[in-house]
Amino acid sequence: MADFPFLANNTGPPWLPASVAEARKFAFWGQLIYLVFFFIWLVFGVIMLFFSSWSFGAYLLTSAAVNIIIVFLLNTTVFESIDQGRFNEASDRLLIWGILGIIFGIIPGIFMIIAFLRIQDVFQPQYQPYPPQQPGQYQQPPQYQQPSQTQPQQYQQPPAPARPQQEPPRAQVPQQPQPATPQQTQQAQKPKHEMVKCKKCGVQYPAFMRTCPNCGEPR
Repeated sequence: MADFPFLANNTGPPWLPASVAEARKFAFWGQLIYLVFFFIWLVFGVIMLFFSSWSFGAYLLTSAAVNIIIVFLLNTTVFESIDQGRFNEASDRLLIWGILGIIFGIIPGIFMIIAFLRIQDVFQPQYQPYPPQQPGQYQQPPQYQQPSQTQPQQYQQPPAPARPQQEPPRAQVPQQPQPATPQQTQQAQKPKHEMVKCKKCGVQYPAFMRTCPNCGEPR
């Protein structure tokens, strides 16, 4: 395949990632099918143009022209970008040539779409696999440790003051209650307010009230 200047090499640089190398192979086979379809559409387009439907013949000739243009553009827009490590640019061009290939050839367009999907793996984040464990060995998940609440080093808590020695409690002598005076006894026995008795229900109430609080009878 390397003898044709308009076709790319079927193998790329050895440092390409596996997904990119696989996408490059699909793009190479798509380019080859584009070239085959160019000759097919060219022959059938000329036949249809002169001996059958001229509109369908014009479509086939247009498809042949698009296919041969894509064959030449694939070298500079896809294969050179992949070989130079410009995977993002190559991915965009693969999508464009895949859509045009489906419109004007179906099969080469499918190969370009597959190459576009395979090259997307290189843009995904790579995760480091877990180390292999021996049979019967169980690895516990890391336990959550609550952060210790420590005081800053600059602040030092002052020492607690020494508690004074308490003297033993002294025995308290009970005080004798003083006898109440007659005046205090009279004041205790004397009611604060003069009371009156209701004539109707017999309830006593203060004299300053005009009616009985129980039955409402006036004095």
